Amino acid sequence: MRMRHITDEDLLAATGTATVEELRRHLSTRTGPRPVFDVARWAAGMSGTEAAAQAVAAAGELLGTEVDFLDKGHGRSRLYGFHYLRWMSPLVSAYALTRDPAYAKEWDRLFGQWYDSRDRVTGDWPGLDVIWYSLGVWARSSLVTQALAVFGEEPALSREGWLQMVKTVLGGARWAAEEHDEFRQGNWQFACASELLHVAAVFHEFGEASSWAEVAKARILDHLELDVRADGGHHERSPGYHSMCVEAVQRAAVIGEQYLGWDLAAHPRVRAMHDWYVALVTPAGWIPHLQDSGLFWPAAHLLRGHYLLGDPGYEALARRWLSPEQLRSELAWLPPRLDDAPAPAPASEPDASSRTLDTSQYAVFRTGWEPDALHTVVNYGPFVGHELEPHSHHAALDFVLSGWGVPLAWEAGGPPSYDDPGYYDWFQATRGHNTVLLPGAAFAADRDAACDTFAALPHVDVFAGHHHGYPNRHDRRIVFVREAPSYWLVTDEIEEAPEAVWQLHGRSPWMERAGGHANVRGPGLYVLPADPEAVTGVLHGTGPSRIPDPAARTAEYGEVHTLGLRQRAETFTVGLFPFAENPPAVRLRGGEVCLDGVVDVFSGHQWTRCDTDGVLLAAASWGPSLVHDGIALVEARGLAAADITYRGGFAAVVDTDRCTELRVHAPGVTRLALNGVRLRPGLTVTLPSSGRWHLEAAADD
Repeated sequence: MRMRHITDEDLLAATGTATVEELRRHLSTRTGPRPVFDVARWAAGMSGTEAAAQAVAAAGELLGTEVDFLDKGHGRSRLYGFHYLRWMSPLVSAYALTRDPAYAKEWDRLFGQWYDSRDRVTGDWPGLDVIWYSLGVWARSSLVTQALAVFGEEPALSREGWLQMVKTVLGGARWAAEEHDEFRQGNWQFACASELLHVAAVFHEFGEASSWAEVAKARILDHLELDVRADGGHHERSPGYHSMCVEAVQRAAVIGEQYLGWDLAAHPRVRAMHDWYVALVTPAGWIPHLQDSGLFWPAAHLLRGHYLLGDPGYEALARRWLSPEQLRSELAWLPPRLDDAPAPAPASEPDASSRTLDTSQYAVFRTGWEPDALHTVVNYGPFVGHELEPHSHHAALDFVLSGWGVPLAWEAGGPPSYDDPGYYDWFQATRGHNTVLLPGAAFAADRDAACDTFAALPHVDVFAGHHHGYPNRHDRRIVFVREAPSYWLVTDEIEEAPEAVWQLHGRSPWMERAGGHANVRGPGLYVLPADPEAVTGVLHGTGPSRIPDPAARTAEYGEVHTLGLRQRAETFTVGLFPFAENPPAVRLRGGEVCLDGVVDVFSGHQWTRCDTDGVLLAAASWGPSLVHDGIALVEARGLAAADITYRGGFAAVVDTDRCTELRVHAPGVTRLALNGVRLRPGLTVTLPSSGRWHLEAAADD
């Protein structure tokens, strides 16, 4: 009775109010608190825009709709989402824009039908109530709170309908406070606790509100400590579920700042959660659909991050990807900042360096923020459990590539619904990812994946890792040559495997080309094995996947095309050469790549680039030495990585793990600088500690 069937008497006692009419008048006419991301504020700022017209049109389609709230035809999982009632939200937006009572009347009818049927709704997930579970309570509460603020005393919203709405919010808050009296990992509790705080602040008239707020604050802090990784990623490693949690934290931070005197935004994990977006997002503005995730566009969340944290990098990216009307729309949701809020800083884009998310276990290569820049994400993380079903996929050391604003090497991603028949054997399965398949071998959940080497250098980025998802250990190294001509060289080693299938998914079909295969349309990839004779068969296939459209900021399902190279060698190397329109002319044999007037050589832990006359242009190492033609280009104890260019002088970037002496091959040096500090010319330099060092040398003409 305290939650499901609240009496009028209980409601009035909970608020200390004498009559329903008095309570409705009070809640409808008070000046605050207002819901976070207030529909009324948005409507005032967006009247007359295309977004407003779309909201009114969507509401018009709901007028007179007949709904069976007991219909299991939605699907096992979608039935739960249907009862979030978010599909009714256009009625709230349209009323806020037009004040037309028809939208309030339709809300009253549909919500009343739902309220009367909710006790008879049954789901097919064992032990999980369709109505009374964390995400249902969270989603309905945030919607109904907005509806109560917008409809207010509108006569078209009946007395009974208004009571049902208030009782839904009150019952949900009581349920959430009892359900979440202790920490449970995962997105469910995180989202629900943040909405509980929202309700406690907006409806402070409830006598229980202060206790709700204490429960909510405790759980939010628990999740920031134990459910958000040190690099800012949510525990489940899914951009979609991470974003659900970011939105929950943003809501809690705004309500805390505006009404509770709680500076949640100052918590370091709140900033880290936004930085996680910056690390993963492509130059075109989308984050790949890793694990069980839709493809996510974080611009709006970054704009809110700038609102909360004052980070100019967040604002710069948001302005890069949002149109003026979209910026106006997002800003219209937000309340005015308090006087002591961070002052906006001039917008400057974040650092575009390649990096790893060490605790989320993704490696990211990027060449910049320009629209045609190349971007890579490598997954080397664990399989993560969940209280209902895991959202991790059965793949490790898989990668996705993009360039020119579109995917180049893509993957299945998340499904349209968890009821989709291909969910287990395509979207979650190993074959839906760009990795190596062992025919007949299952991929273990306990895969023990790890990064063994990561180096982000001026000319190359390097990732090397391994996993034990198969009975045979799988090692993979990906070298991304950053400087044009750019490409990826992928080397795989499978212990004692009689046969393996190297697999890649592209946006268009594959055609044979000079010992390899290329997409029939650009932008695409030219896939070239280093040893074509080791390929014993070629496999083709297709499967569904979301394809991003940066112009529309949508990602509808399309088709990806699978290329599988059957191999019998334990070690095999494949080059991936990106092109905007036509595949390049490339020769790849062993560790030598000839492309666009340069000759690149890979050997062991190093790369060198010469012109066609054999003149050394650049070199890099991700190991303890860097040698060319028998000459050590740099030498040092504790050398971890080095990158050298001989164009216009000598410049080196050196990573060491200790204080050491560095010896360089730079004949005739007359000028020398270490980290910008001029030194006496010489071929030996003392590096005073571990870290990254920049050395420049030149000879007088």
